[in-house]
Amino acid sequence: MNDKAKTRARNNAYALLRQRPRSVYEIRSRLKLKGYDDALIGDVLASLERAGELNDERFARFWVESRMHMNPAGDVVLKHELKRNGISDSIIEAVLTEKAEKYDEYEIAFSMAKDRFERLKKLDRRKATKRIYDLLLRRGFKYETVSRIIEEISKL
Repeated sequence: MNDKAKTRARNNAYALLRQRPRSVYEIRSRLKLKGYDDALIGDVLASLERAGELNDERFARFWVESRMHMNPAGDVVLKHELKRNGISDSIIEAVLTEKAEKYDEYEIAFSMAKDRFERLKKLDRRKATKRIYDLLLRRGFKYETVSRIIEEISKL
């Protein structure tokens, strides 16, 4: 394993990390795509983790926070996205538990539903509630939460 390749791989990893935090899985996949061998990738990942540059738990927190601010989603979608980024189940559970303490899923989903309901006022009431129902489920909110919200909205 030559030093030039290692330096190049490390620089590629840093370039990715400058854009936004990344998971170990993401960096590994991107370096693999660039054609680096597994031993070299393992070395680079280990050195980045030792330096504190690469941390799946920190990445998962970042992902959930940015998702809740930019484009809120329920636990179902967040869990799927984190899993797709190679985050372990234990980290996912811990981060989603932290999220539950910080954000009220019902409040977020309800405000999303109310905003959408305003825009759908011209539609038939049943059609509008069906669209809201579908939207909330697509966004990954739990069925119980969605049902409660649909009940509330239909009273408006």
